[in-house]
Amino acid sequence: MIERGTITQPELDEAMGISTEEPPVLFKPGSYVRCKPEDAAVRYRKPHLRVPGYLYGVVGRIDTPTIGYLEEPDIDAFHYVEGPRQPVYRVVFYQKDLWEGYNGTDDDNLEIEIWQSWLLPSSEKEFKEQQSNRVKAPEGFHQKNKGHEHDHEHKHEHEHGHKHEERTKVEMDAIKAEGDDAERARLIQCLIKILTAKGVVSAADITGHIEELESYGSRGLGPRVVAKAWSDPAFKKRLLEDGVAGVTELGISAEGWLPKGGVTEPNGQLSGIILKVVENKPGIHHLLVCTLCSCYPISVLGMAPSWYKARSYRARSVRDPRAVLKEFGMDLPKETIIQVLDSNADSRFLSIPLRPEGTEGWTEDQLQALVTRDSIVGVGLPKTPEQLKKEGGTFFPKSEGYKGRFIYQ
Repeated sequence: MIERGTITQPELDEAMGISTEEPPVLFKPGSYVRCKPEDAAVRYRKPHLRVPGYLYGVVGRIDTPTIGYLEEPDIDAFHYVEGPRQPVYRVVFYQKDLWEGYNGTDDDNLEIEIWQSWLLPSSEKEFKEQQSNRVKAPEGFHQKNKGHEHDHEHKHEHEHGHKHEERTKVEMDAIKAEGDDAERARLIQCLIKILTAKGVVSAADITGHIEELESYGSRGLGPRVVAKAWSDPAFKKRLLEDGVAGVTELGISAEGWLPKGGVTEPNGQLSGIILKVVENKPGIHHLLVCTLCSCYPISVLGMAPSWYKARSYRARSVRDPRAVLKEFGMDLPKETIIQVLDSNADSRFLSIPLRPEGTEGWTEDQLQALVTRDSIVGVGLPKTPEQLKKEGGTFFPKSEGYKGRFIYQ
């Protein structure tokens, strides 16, 4: 009816209680918030909802001041809609509040950017009640379900009101419905054939663009950032405070990135992509993923590897990161806290891996040769000096790849 002009989008939004005005900032660091469940006011926008369903109804805590005002992609996806910008927050959720029987430490958590329109005020009391209602795994649960996709629907409903497992099943069904990657590849080839025949693009244009994207990885921009952070504490401090400013110092293009803080008042005009850099420390490990659309910091790491885009990696990394890392060959100590960083359309992450022992006094160029793409994403470790010596010191070696049992079925 909107397309036919019978009604307008503002009329529908007003009737459904959706504001068309840019709201003030409602939350601050330390505030407890509950992620809204999907409801009638947003359901009609499917499949453009940019908040993962596994967060619906869960209480988390605001980690930092608002990142700024950004266009809400749930609305922006509809080209005929001009919705208000929303404050965006970085919110931390604990894994044991998200997944029934989660097999990890109490402090394992997930960090994600969420638009204010998806958040409701909560309290420390509700947060503690949520923690007290955590469901422990039955004895033998993890051995029984090791490597299991959880296709079935759990009947349990948490007392704090969100049917988490039901939504998980819906999302798993959606992931499976993506189909074979070969079909999407065939579609791309057909589009290229048509567009080149029409003169819209040339084969040389396409090849040149692909080579440019791939060159980001081969130039070792990510390893440069990490090596500089390892060798220069002052730079690392600046990088952790403002990822965009940090990579810009090294001459890496920041075109399209959002400066720290962004727009902090309504009606601001600034837009772009957020870059946050985190640091692994003894006892704390970060894992990068994008559950919704496999977003990836291409300008720093080059083209995303196929396993990063694979539906199995995207689905399993958020709910069973320890098992996924083990499949990559990383068997972390049980006491290590794992923080999963879930990207979205407006955010990217980089992690600084732990510096290998035995590299004291090394130059940045020498350190750079130890850093791999996988160690920045969090599915691998940097090379040791011994490994580098055996392999000849090349940048960005080919990843062993994700050998999870569900990838190649």
